[in-house]
Amino acid sequence: MTNKQERLVYLMMAMNAVLFVLIYSIISSNYRLAADDFHYLIKTKELGVWDSMLFYYKHWNPRWSATLITNFVLKNLHSNLGLFVYHLCSLVFGYVAIWSFVSTIINQLSLPFTKFQKALLPIYLLSGLFYSSFSKDDTWFWITVNPMYLWGTFSALLGGSFIIQKWATALRLPLVALLFLYAGGASETVAIATIIGLFYLGFITHQKHYLIRVDRAALHIATIACLVGFGTDIAGSGTMVRLEHLPQFTLGEKVMIGFWNYFKFSLMEIPLTLPFVVITIVPFAFFGRRQLRFQLIAIQELLFTSRKLWALADLTIFSIAFALAFSTGNMGPHRAWLPISVIVLVVAVVFAYQLGTWLYIKLNGKLFHFAIITQIIALGYQCMMGYHQINITDQYAEAVDARMDRIQDSECNGDLMKLSPLPDSGWLTSAEISSDTVHFTNKHLGLYFDNCHQFVLEDTVTSSQ
Repeated sequence: MTNKQERLVYLMMAMNAVLFVLIYSIISSNYRLAADDFHYLIKTKELGVWDSMLFYYKHWNPRWSATLITNFVLKNLHSNLGLFVYHLCSLVFGYVAIWSFVSTIINQLSLPFTKFQKALLPIYLLSGLFYSSFSKDDTWFWITVNPMYLWGTFSALLGGSFIIQKWATALRLPLVALLFLYAGGASETVAIATIIGLFYLGFITHQKHYLIRVDRAALHIATIACLVGFGTDIAGSGTMVRLEHLPQFTLGEKVMIGFWNYFKFSLMEIPLTLPFVVITIVPFAFFGRRQLRFQLIAIQELLFTSRKLWALADLTIFSIAFALAFSTGNMGPHRAWLPISVIVLVVAVVFAYQLGTWLYIKLNGKLFHFAIITQIIALGYQCMMGYHQINITDQYAEAVDARMDRIQDSECNGDLMKLSPLPDSGWLTSAEISSDTVHFTNKHLGLYFDNCHQFVLEDTVTSSQ
């Protein structure tokens, strides 16, 4: 009976995973260039991939490694099909990174998962990360931003698995250096979370009898590479340029904002993501109930047994809260919070696996039924939201294409062109412009069309000129 139950749970998880891939792929096909995409595209065509990175590094965006990826993609972008393929590459990269990380942990701990199950879990966890993220549009679908936070996170996870693995040292160590150099230079919050994770890994695995063993040389290389990438980032003059456009606060005010960010993350923002996190992790409690060597007999034991993991999560959230306070003067954009989503999901999976037996007892042996119910809820939610978002993004993509065709077919005369407002873009980053002709979105769109027109939303013409 138990084997039948587990097969059914895995079947439900597989259905959710496949549905996620389908929804993500269809919505990705509706993505269109938006906002900063136009500026990066034109600048890359003017200067090339490397020199364009240097331009942004000096004048606006010092996230050099991510900018190189963005520039390379835009340099070779020739159609909307290219945007679709890029998003599929993000999906593949995420799968490979999580598969390598999860498989490594499973092998190190000798957990009873089959090859099929190891292949299923990464895409299932990727879907859980997607739905429990703080935002979708600027984290998962914005081509200019994806290499900063999403790809930076995947690089850290993949590199982390290579630190634990033992294959081909001569090839693995350069890959570790490259992946963590990229993660360090991709974005500040990813770099900070990665550095904390590396020091944590070094600390907990220093004990001789710890369950997970690491390659110390790889760990040192990873730490140095990440620090170099991060140091190169924060040394860029573009950092100061960005700071000049943000509100200015005193040191004391920034400290207060940091504490406010930390408490808001802990008490307001993270709790909002917990419903889908819980839905995601219930099957892991069901699988873990039979692994008695990892089971906790009371929930109170989490405070002591997992105190180091608690500390890692808390330190990561605290550090990001203060980093955003000092760099932006507020909580920053939602995309910068992605490392928090990752650490919350990781901690939740670990805790669920350890509390399987406890939950089985508390639910009077109905843990299997609870797992099935949560998977049905996930299927229903995905079907409902997927249908809704596909319809929204279909209409949005059609409207953007019509707008771009109209501009392309118009005479280049430098006149003011009124554009009809775009419909809601749903989970996609919107290509909408402003009612102000000098707004950066209007300027970027004009740059894309060789400044043949000034653009403004129809019937809302205002200008600061």
